[in-house]
Amino acid sequence: MEKWKRRSIDLLTSLIFGGREDVSVIPYYPQKVRVSEREERYFRRTLPEKKGISSKRIYNLLCELESERRANVHSIKILCGGEVICECHAPGYEGDLWHAAHSMSKTVCGMVIGRLWDEGRIALDMRLADVFPEISYKDKRFPEITVEHLLSMTSGVEFAEVGVVTEQSWTEAFFSSAIRSTPGERFSYNSMNTYILARIAERITGRTFGSLAEELIFAPLGIKNYMWEIGPEGTEKAGWGLYLSSEGWAKLGMMILSEGVFEGKRILSEEWVSRSTTVKAITPKEKGSFNYAYQMWVGRNSEEILFSGMLGQNVWICPKNDIIVVLSGGNNELFQASPTLEIVRKYLGGKISDKTNFRDALALLKKQTTFFEHRRWARPLEANSGLFCWLGLRSKTPFDIEWNDLLGEYRFATNGVGMLPLVVRAMQNNLKSCLDGIALVREGEGLFLCFAESGESYSMPIGLYGYEESVIDVRGEKYVVRALGEAYDGPLGKEYRIELVLPETASVRRIVIKKGEEGRAYFEMKETPNDRLASDYLKDYSKNNSAVAFTVDLLERRLGEGVVAKTLSKTFNPVLLGAKTSSPSYQDILSNERSGYSAEQKRVRFIRAVVDKFFRENE
Repeated sequence: MEKWKRRSIDLLTSLIFGGREDVSVIPYYPQKVRVSEREERYFRRTLPEKKGISSKRIYNLLCELESERRANVHSIKILCGGEVICECHAPGYEGDLWHAAHSMSKTVCGMVIGRLWDEGRIALDMRLADVFPEISYKDKRFPEITVEHLLSMTSGVEFAEVGVVTEQSWTEAFFSSAIRSTPGERFSYNSMNTYILARIAERITGRTFGSLAEELIFAPLGIKNYMWEIGPEGTEKAGWGLYLSSEGWAKLGMMILSEGVFEGKRILSEEWVSRSTTVKAITPKEKGSFNYAYQMWVGRNSEEILFSGMLGQNVWICPKNDIIVVLSGGNNELFQASPTLEIVRKYLGGKISDKTNFRDALALLKKQTTFFEHRRWARPLEANSGLFCWLGLRSKTPFDIEWNDLLGEYRFATNGVGMLPLVVRAMQNNLKSCLDGIALVREGEGLFLCFAESGESYSMPIGLYGYEESVIDVRGEKYVVRALGEAYDGPLGKEYRIELVLPETASVRRIVIKKGEEGRAYFEMKETPNDRLASDYLKDYSKNNSAVAFTVDLLERRLGEGVVAKTLSKTFNPVLLGAKTSSPSYQDILSNERSGYSAEQKRVRFIRAVVDKFFRENE
């Protein structure tokens, strides 16, 4: 078995079943090293009626997005005729911050390759053997892989995304991997194809991929607020890792809609745009309503164009209606088989011949300011108003005394839980975690969440009347956090909610706190996206990786049907028992928890021993 496959199984079982504070199989280094600046508006804002579209149509679209529980939309921006006719954001999000793009990054990489093709510096039939002649390829078909095979996701190479958190030399791992199908024969989505395109661009130009992207794409479009994470070889990840605002994505979409032109200046040739938006590979129907072109998707039965990233990141382009829709989200979805996208296509993809009525515009404007308000998880208090507040004799936002009973410090037994959501940590290989304790502290009229994790201490303000913003640095990774707290009456008594929105990412950390007896408090650590996403990914990954499929089947047979799904749920939604340090029972509570943790470790060691034995016997 290839080394990366064995390591990926080791990592997956460690993540699912726990057992170590740091489950990483390769050294960690910080990747998200900056936070977003504020993006300036570029596009003019106007009413839908000015473009022949009724505000009522857009209003109904937004209402349906709100009512679809699988649609966890962070932001939506709709452009028609080059102007923004609708823009709204869920509570805690804004359009002027960048957002993780995930696989939409591939489209930008494809644009860089397009510029090099336009300049005659790269050819579609250029082979890997032409660019990397020094490589000794494991499979004789490898040297025949071309730039076009990589662009169209038809290289057939097996080394894929999961390998990036198991290997440090991605290029070597790619070249030494097995080939699943003859190059050019079959569509097989693989982010490493895009990464190798970036490596090819570097090899033929002698420049870094990041500098090429800046010079050839971002600078000509006036895009300044972006970041691209760097892989362990010093190259931008290319296929993912790009952070860009919705305004920036709208510029990229407009350039493609205008056949390569932006502000009257040609960025990509018309021929390249035509090539890159023409179907090159037929995709499985379960992937959605789109086939694949060059690092972007094309409608199976329409002229629609799509940049798509996991968890709900999309730029949808409908040339016949002159419409672009930019979406960011936190959905439990891997591909563009998305209810969010289908709702957008339903309202904006067909024939539009609306009767416009400007009276509908007021209702739409209000809807845009209250988008997703009724789906809030934690609800802010309503600020006081009146003469006494105006005179300064009464605070508009006094401290909520409901939190007084919870104030104090709580310590936990050893665990593998982190304050950052697991999805974020896994993507960054920032997997070392042990939440040592949490303290709720009052300072004046403010509430603060203080926590200790793996020996480091952190503090952030929690808004009671609206989100409070701060920046946290976890092992060198920097994130904007917007925090909101709510004390409410639950079915079994007083409960407390703390929501930590990470607006630059697709993820949210949600904490439910329930008081117990004798100094105990239970901390339910929820997150979205969650175990449903992980379960779908595991099923999808198992289809193309027999070793993972065997591992899952082995665990189900040895430990009981459904054990993997149940454990995934527990991993993404752990409950920590906190012992209040001021309680006389503090030491006893922790001692009992440590005993339970030791028993759990025996179970984990048994599971790992079973998996290790199986693969030793079958290698």
